[in-house]
Amino acid sequence: MDILIIGGGIGGLCSAIAFGQRGHRVTVIERDPEWSVYGVGITQQANVVRAVAELGISDDYLAAGFGFDAVEIYAPDGMRLARVPSPRLAEGYPPNLGMGRPALHDLLARRTKAVGAEVRLGVTAERIDDTGSCVEVIFSDGSTGSYDFVVGADGVYSQTRAIILPDAEK
Repeated sequence: MDILIIGGGIGGLCSAIAFGQRGHRVTVIERDPEWSVYGVGITQQANVVRAVAELGISDDYLAAGFGFDAVEIYAPDGMRLARVPSPRLAEGYPPNLGMGRPALHDLLARRTKAVGAEVRLGVTAERIDDTGSCVEVIFSDGSTGSYDFVVGADGVYSQTRAIILPDAEK
């Protein structure tokens, strides 16, 4: 199938990897021409660690982060107030993993390209028409495409949602 993924963040790239591994032709569009990522940390909990294991990218994923099995809370004087253990959902993997967002994004971007996905930066979908047999898309750069389906992974203020569900609550 020909699949368009709108949004080059975590959800869009994981989707691209999964579809690409299954032999589909994938195009990812990302509005940010620099594909920039904030340099903050991100905690990936057990359900995410399990999903990454299922994607088959765990070696690079584990190398990019720091695994841990509990969250500890400390008072300003250093006294430990609580320790909350986390469940392990994937055998052989830590329950949680912490890493910098740029490291996660770099890993996912490399794997997206490795499965053969086309990545187009600085492009948005201006019009999305489901014809019943395919989805026709007009892009902000004037180009067009025809896809078997489209995945909207463009975040909480999704332009995709606004296009296909214009009357939906914002």
